[in-house]
Amino acid sequence: MQGGEKMRTVWAQRREELLNDCLVSPDVFTPLIDRLGAFVVPYQHALETETRQHHMPLYLQGLPARMPRQSRP
Repeated sequence: MQGGEKMRTVWAQRREELLNDCLVSPDVFTPLIDRLGAFVVPYQHALETETRQHHMPLYLQGLPARMPRQSRP
């Protein structure tokens, strides 16, 4: 293994360790989501449709979730 390849392996392992240290339970964010939900109430009217306004709290709850992101086509 040449020096560059060895360092890439070492840095990849270190990166994985750092990312694993960053995992936090979504429960930690529950109080923050409640506060954020109260904060956005005055701004919900700026959303284009009543449906989007209605779904804003659900969207906020999904932000810290460890689920794959979805995008609309």
